[in-house]
Amino acid sequence: MARRRLVSPEIWAGHYDAPLDEREIVRHYTLTGDDLEIVGRRRGDATRLGFAMLLLYMRWPGRALEAGELPPGPVLAYVGRQLGVSPEAFADYAHRDQTRREHLVDIRRSHGFRAFDRQAFREIVAFSIPIAQTIIRPGQMAGVIVDELRRRQILLPSPSILGSGAPKGSPASRAAYL
Repeated sequence: MARRRLVSPEIWAGHYDAPLDEREIVRHYTLTGDDLEIVGRRRGDATRLGFAMLLLYMRWPGRALEAGELPPGPVLAYVGRQLGVSPEAFADYAHRDQTRREHLVDIRRSHGFRAFDRQAFREIVAFSIPIAQTIIRPGQMAGVIVDELRRRQILLPSPSILGSGAPKGSPASRAAYL
């Protein structure tokens, strides 16, 4: 079956990248009292800021912060202010990728996040097929799928997993491949 890209990289970036708008930053990156307590148990400014960023990225945009990935300056500054930490401290976070990976496991366990696995794939396909009957634009369907993954606390896989190789055909058949 022929495969083609139905959703542009720009549309995926809109779902996978942190917002730069101040209102959206406040909406998605404000730490709760419980968050502050959990983050406060970490030693060192860099570790507290890094752990907080991992937690917040898992909530929004709904994915793990990658090794070596630097969150946008306005997001780091906002989170740093909440913690009383300089945003520059993030540069010192996780020189050992092992630390970042351990923190990701801790956050997944304590907050109920799940990896995108076969079971999650089946769930999202079952969710998507009836909706795909009414949505014509692939970019809109991609947004519906990403929102549902976030709601279920299933971490977003790479856009290539959701979006590469969608088969030609009906919206319902494409829903599983967005």
